[in-house]
Amino acid sequence: GEIALSLIIIEKVPYTEIDWEAYMQEVEAFVVDGELDYLNIRGGTGPLVYPAGFLYLFAGLRAATQNGVNIRMGQCLFVGFYVATQVTVLLIYQMALQCYRSRQRKWCNNNNNNNNHQQNETMVAHTIWCFRILMGVLCLSKRLHSIFMLRLFNDGPTMLFLYMSMLLFMKQRWNLGCFVFSLAVSLKMNVLLFAPGLLLLLLQSSPNLWTVVFHRLFAMCALPQLILGAPFLVTFPISYLRKAFELDRVFFFKWTVNFKFLPEDVFVSKPWALLLLTCHVGGLLYLLAWKWIQQTKKSTHDTRSILLFPKATSAAARASQHLAPDYIAYTMLVSNFVGIAFARTLHYQFYCWYFHAVPFLAFFPIFNQPSSQGTIPNPFARLVVTLAVVAALEG
Repeated sequence: GEIALSLIIIEKVPYTEIDWEAYMQEVEAFVVDGELDYLNIRGGTGPLVYPAGFLYLFAGLRAATQNGVNIRMGQCLFVGFYVATQVTVLLIYQMALQCYRSRQRKWCNNNNNNNNHQQNETMVAHTIWCFRILMGVLCLSKRLHSIFMLRLFNDGPTMLFLYMSMLLFMKQRWNLGCFVFSLAVSLKMNVLLFAPGLLLLLLQSSPNLWTVVFHRLFAMCALPQLILGAPFLVTFPISYLRKAFELDRVFFFKWTVNFKFLPEDVFVSKPWALLLLTCHVGGLLYLLAWKWIQQTKKSTHDTRSILLFPKATSAAARASQHLAPDYIAYTMLVSNFVGIAFARTLHYQFYCWYFHAVPFLAFFPIFNQPSSQGTIPNPFARLVVTLAVVAALEG
């Protein structure tokens, strides 16, 4: 259904050129001209500001689209990116739903004398169907279809790799997940907004600090960046690091959709940037102290510090300390969402950074509230509010 709808969209709705030509110009400078100095790789919209993985991916897309001229072929390829992203996100949602079912079943078995048992079973069924409705809504986003197949922004493939890594983490495939996460970062560094949550998860899931630092952060995250960036790092390392990971970059005020009410001189000022950075760090610290740690204790029944480092040797004992898949998704999604909330600049295409997280974060509190009083929260009001929020975002 999604494939058919997407093909109808690219047939009936005109394509809008924004960044594709600039992408192709940047790739041409690298592939055709052999330019390795990032300061000299430019497109119509300015200098190249994406890591090396972007060049490799879009070099492949350039070859597949007759040097970038065949836009329709490019749109068809982005249909593939879009469908793969949707499938991956729905698998994430489905795993979270399975966690909820399992948790509720276990809770109900431990409360056989509860007079509200039948009522709670009904509420569980209602919650599942409300969540499934939101899963369906994820496939109806006009803006998301536009970002992928009518604008061909690189944000789409970037988020595909990010969600693939998240799904791997939920399946306890930490090493492979870190590698795919690094590939996502190599396409666009906005993925680093997920990094604080991922770091916490690595500390909580790994058997020791050596595994975190060497096997996962260095071998699986940092090393792929060094390999992908090697042609640029051995020739013009300063240029590459400055432009590919330009942390102090200030976007043009006229393109932002965030904090548009501010005067431009305030928007681009250092004090405003420092205030937003302080709020970002403060938000993460609040989540760490009051949300993530408490949720970990619920997930693993472990009352130790954030560095859980399971010491159990048996497979059964280690499995009992696995982080719940829905907690893994929640931690990464909310980490990104805090970054989005305090981002100085948001562009139109950044919508795909957080759209998929909205229904999940809205329902996650219900997933973790089999009330101690014996009543499961009613999901219908939350469904209505979530649908209203999604409609407002789409508008």
